[in-house]
Amino acid sequence: MTFPPKDRRAVEAAVAGIQERLADGDPEDAALREHCEAVLSALRAAYRADKTIFTPETIEALQELRDLLGGAP
Repeated sequence: MTFPPKDRRAVEAAVAGIQERLADGDPEDAALREHCEAVLSALRAAYRADKTIFTPETIEALQELRDLLGGAP
């Protein structure tokens, strides 16, 4: 997958990927957190570039992930 994502399908896949990695791993693992935070950063850039590729559901999922990782908005 290329970052930042350019369409809804890529955004949904990126969100699902973060959710799966966190479900399968330890959210306190530094390498896992670094990876997830990097993907979230790329998704923020994609959102700033084109809000239309984000659905209300993906935005809600991203907010939950941000909260889980303890990151800033």
